[in-house]
Amino acid sequence: MTISTFHKAFQTVMKGFLVLLIGVLLAVMSLQIVMRYSFNSSLIWAEEVCRYLLIWVSLIAGIFAYEKGEIAAMTLLRDALPKRAALALAIFSNLAAATLCIALVYYGMRYAELVGSQPIPALRFLFEDTFGWPQSTVPSVFWVYFSLPLGMGLMAVRLLVDVVHYLRLMASGGDVGDLRPIGPEGVAE
Repeated sequence: MTISTFHKAFQTVMKGFLVLLIGVLLAVMSLQIVMRYSFNSSLIWAEEVCRYLLIWVSLIAGIFAYEKGEIAAMTLLRDALPKRAALALAIFSNLAAATLCIALVYYGMRYAELVGSQPIPALRFLFEDTFGWPQSTVPSVFWVYFSLPLGMGLMAVRLLVDVVHYLRLMASGGDVGDLRPIGPEGVAE
């Protein structure tokens, strides 16, 4: 399996996961609006569930924003430097950003493990009180906190992939501008 095949498969899976999360988010928000304004009754659990879904969507979608070049970047110095120095600076900045992401993975996992054992309050109410399901079926807050290490881990991998591309460009005499943001089809634009 080549890197581009793996990247396309990864993008397909992550896009499907994002579509699922956004679909559930939209459904819960729509149900909450209908309940509040049509029946003058609110769903106690809807706001909390939507908040958690937004956290997941934001951290996963950040990878696609990075790939498309939609994350704010200050490239003034890099663009002013000669080719090799610009590539060296790009490699350094991606390594520094990946190091930060890896630190967030480590501390995010520690935090999730330390404080993530209690059930999600909104889902506990929904599962136990509304449906009468046992407490073992209620997801814990760990899964809310796990979104940070997962999102940052995936971002670190993506940053390191660009480091490899920058090293290849440096070896071939290329320019930082040769690494284009990846478009919707997974191909450099």
